[in-house]
Amino acid sequence: MKASVVSVGDANVDLIAPVPFFPEKGGEVLIDRLETRAGGSAANLSVAVSRLGLMSGFIGRVGNDSFGRFLTNEFKKEKVNISQLQVDEEIGTGLTFILVTQDGERTMFCFRGANVHLSPDEIDINNIRGKDVLHISGYSLLRGPQRKAALKALELAKKEGVLVSFDAGVYPAMKATDLVLSTIKSVDLLFLNELEAASLTGIKNPEKSAKRALKLGPNVVAMKLGKGGCLILTEEEKIFSPAFNIKVVDTTGAGDAFDAGFLAGIIEGLDIKMAARFANAVGALSTMKVGARSALPNRWKVERFLRRFGNAESYPKMDTKQPGAK
Repeated sequence: MKASVVSVGDANVDLIAPVPFFPEKGGEVLIDRLETRAGGSAANLSVAVSRLGLMSGFIGRVGNDSFGRFLTNEFKKEKVNISQLQVDEEIGTGLTFILVTQDGERTMFCFRGANVHLSPDEIDINNIRGKDVLHISGYSLLRGPQRKAALKALELAKKEGVLVSFDAGVYPAMKATDLVLSTIKSVDLLFLNELEAASLTGIKNPEKSAKRALKLGPNVVAMKLGKGGCLILTEEEKIFSPAFNIKVVDTTGAGDAFDAGFLAGIIEGLDIKMAARFANAVGALSTMKVGARSALPNRWKVERFLRRFGNAESYPKMDTKQPGAK
């Protein structure tokens, strides 16, 4: 049976506009194009996991509108199980307005819409039982009833012996710090970036803040360092894995791609060092086009990317043929 991951969190439609610069307050800037893409942190991870060849499921909520139907169709195209995707008859689908500057960095304005109305009563244990990983986005903790639904899913996963991973998210780490810290106590694998770690621990040094986060309860802390690669800590190991030297187009969704790559590596038996490099490769590939999902790689693309950097032979479980090739 294939390894499987089910994620809980937001599904949004991303409206993406590349901008030459940010104007001063009250100013104006012209854009050349506006793109509509499927997004949302947990939803992005579910798609990334599926493209890497794992069974993937998503627990979330969209509106009964054109945006919601767009997201539903995208999930189906990506072979993500959406039997637990709820449809809200009153509140619209979540939207994220993303401005991407010329260096590839993005600024986001979010309307969470139907996401926050995820009903805990509709969470089915059968969609968690037997899975390898339940992944929870920190954004699901910001408001109820979605918060209650996410915590219910976490509780069910712990009872069923399912590994729980958690990505804090910048806004939750800064604005719901106590709740995020409380949740971390119950998770097995914690994903953070430097800003999130500093917000949660009060420590700016990445390694020291990661060590502090490890003491909060998780068995593994995976800290994403952007252009610096990643740092993975357990009680027994400290692994630094450098980033790949590539041209970055858009970092939207890169953290979700990294999470998916690391989870895929861990549950398929890679050691932490190999899983970290695999995750860095998935994250790097995701930055090479505009949009959170447009550049998410399949297994063959990751294998080809790693071969380019001279160590694909370290990943014997990967598919070495391009899909459709004889």
